[in-house]
Amino acid sequence: MNALRAGREWIEAARRAVGASGRAAWLAIGLAASALILRWAADGSPELVERLYSRTLYPWIQLGLSTLSGAAPFSVGELALAAAVAWVALTVARLARAAVQPTPERPERVVRELWRLALFACWLYAAYMFGWAFNYAREPFALAARLDVRPATAEEVEGAAREWLERASALRSQLPEGPDGVVALSPDFARHVEAIARAWERAGELDPRLAGAKPALRECSVSSLMSLAGISGIYWPFTGEPHVNAQAPLAGRLFSSLHEVAHQRGFAREDEANYLACFVGWRSEDPELAYSAALIAFRYLSAPLRATQTASGLALLESVPAGVKRDQDAINRFWKPKSRTIEHVRVAASAVNDSYLKAQGQTSGVRSYGRMVDLLIAERRPRLAPPQR
Repeated sequence: MNALRAGREWIEAARRAVGASGRAAWLAIGLAASALILRWAADGSPELVERLYSRTLYPWIQLGLSTLSGAAPFSVGELALAAAVAWVALTVARLARAAVQPTPERPERVVRELWRLALFACWLYAAYMFGWAFNYAREPFALAARLDVRPATAEEVEGAAREWLERASALRSQLPEGPDGVVALSPDFARHVEAIARAWERAGELDPRLAGAKPALRECSVSSLMSLAGISGIYWPFTGEPHVNAQAPLAGRLFSSLHEVAHQRGFAREDEANYLACFVGWRSEDPELAYSAALIAFRYLSAPLRATQTASGLALLESVPAGVKRDQDAINRFWKPKSRTIEHVRVAASAVNDSYLKAQGQTSGVRSYGRMVDLLIAERRPRLAPPQR
């Protein structure tokens, strides 16, 4: 009997909380429900998402967010995240206090705090989906760019690796070197921000799909936490700001910056963002960006090249110039876990990222980053095809 009465009290408390909700609460629920339904439907209509969202609505969203965030001299996203975390922590604390106090008002207080958290989650999900995440369901970039993506042969992998290594080696010989033998790129972040903006502007002139607002690129203030989790960069869709790990070696950091700006441009899939980082960086007039793109492209191609186990492919890996090898080693040393604890943290962070990517339709999860190799090879095929008579 007591249990039945308690149940009725909780139901009545929930009814009062829902009944007292204003229009804003129902708007949040309606937007979240609409986003959920549309996201399910979007997977079956990528051409519609491309035409109506990615190329029509999203560019205006991108322009508005980038303009507002770019006007601030600091990361608006980090400030908003800190405020959101503080609000959630305070709400959870009130919820916990209400739950442990055996008062007649306990059901109503507990339900009220839970309802607040639920509405916050609805607003967050709606803003995430309508503000950026529908780009996961757009047409593949390879389709729009008419790239012939198919399984690569050992010869194609080796040819692409050789080409990118030659590019990296030629650029490396033009760049200064530090006392440790590692390439000494400019530490001026503002310079890199401008160079990256120009590179993407130039890419937009070559391909209108890559055009967009000037990115509000930020160095993350908690880069030490990013390093701990093995994260090189992150795009904050709620404010339109790409963030990069300020502690990572510059030779890789510039590539990460180009990658995160690809997300800002509306290319949500990781393989496409990686490929576009190479595409935009290599075509940049800035030798540092071009070198970073070529170095990381070869780094990604090295794994499948080693897997082919051909004599010529293994010989190519052995022929990497000393300077390029030192730069690769510096990146590898930085990302190598320094302790078992860090290794466990990175495994957990990778698992979370893997689950997130799969939930967004990227069935390969974290392995999708490496699928940019397929795009690099597909881009190269037309150049090698025999001329048509």
